[in-house]
Amino acid sequence: MPLPQQVLEAIARLYGVTAAQLQPATGGHFAYVYELRLNQRACILKIIPPNTDVDVRAMRAVLEWLAFLAEAGGPVVPPVFSQQGNLIEAMADGEQVYIAVVFEKAPGMLAEGMAPEAWSDALFEALGRTVGACHRIAQDYNPSKAEFRRPEWSAGSSCFNPHEELEDADPILLERRAQTLERIAVLPKERVSYGLAHLDLHFGNFFVDAEAQRIVLFDFDDCAYGWYLMDITMLLFDILVVYNGHEPLSFGAHFLEQFLRGYRSQMPLDSFWVSQLPHFIKLLEIGVYAMLYRDYDPATADEWVSKFMPGRRERIEQALPYVDLDFMAIYQASGRSS
Repeated sequence: MPLPQQVLEAIARLYGVTAAQLQPATGGHFAYVYELRLNQRACILKIIPPNTDVDVRAMRAVLEWLAFLAEAGGPVVPPVFSQQGNLIEAMADGEQVYIAVVFEKAPGMLAEGMAPEAWSDALFEALGRTVGACHRIAQDYNPSKAEFRRPEWSAGSSCFNPHEELEDADPILLERRAQTLERIAVLPKERVSYGLAHLDLHFGNFFVDAEAQRIVLFDFDDCAYGWYLMDITMLLFDILVVYNGHEPLSFGAHFLEQFLRGYRSQMPLDSFWVSQLPHFIKLLEIGVYAMLYRDYDPATADEWVSKFMPGRRERIEQALPYVDLDFMAIYQASGRSS
């Protein structure tokens, strides 16, 4: 369904530009996406059409969090205020309401598109510093209104907790998940270990500027209060799939060592938490499998799914580790001078 021209023109005016200055872009799924320049900055405008399942209050909460991160120097794609000083603009067209948001455009390329050899120790370490900086800033965040507080991870929906898919999941999956949750539920929720985290931090949700060794995170839609370790978990989990054909064990161990070195330069991380990684990885493995197994068809699956799914059910049923790494040795190595 095409976007009405009068709506596009009205939204453009809210940001001080004309519709002619908006260049259509890709990547919006259900949204209309445009590139534009505001105050010499490259930006992305997203216009969400009516009748979509979008929670505006939740969107406001996410944008407020992103604005806080950006203001504190966090390595994120910052939202841009309209000329009216709003992070979200609503435009009515009769009984239909369109929602508009603008973000700065991040430099670099999408991480999941990088070849293994394009990654360097310096880039892995930069990624660790990036995530560590976000977690450090998160410790000081308080939403402006109670209604803008993001949910706890166990109440929100994410790969760690896919509500709908778990409702009628196979009993063996639920049993293995319950066993894993028992181990996680008793973990402390201290300020330095538990707070507002990304919770969907895979290699498709950050840009890498290799030349500047700069990494910028985006897509915080699933952010919730959880253990900061969950973000580290997802990055390790994903890299073992994305680079599955590139000696995944040695590649994953090397990645984690360099990542933790960068992370620990921004945030304290006790060895106790690294020892808990197998439980969080198992929780994520079960959650992702629950999201995929009903529709999995080897003949039509995309590359990521084709790497992840073979033998996955058997490994979950047998309670085998997702990955057999010496996490304590990796942690100790990450504390040594490089």
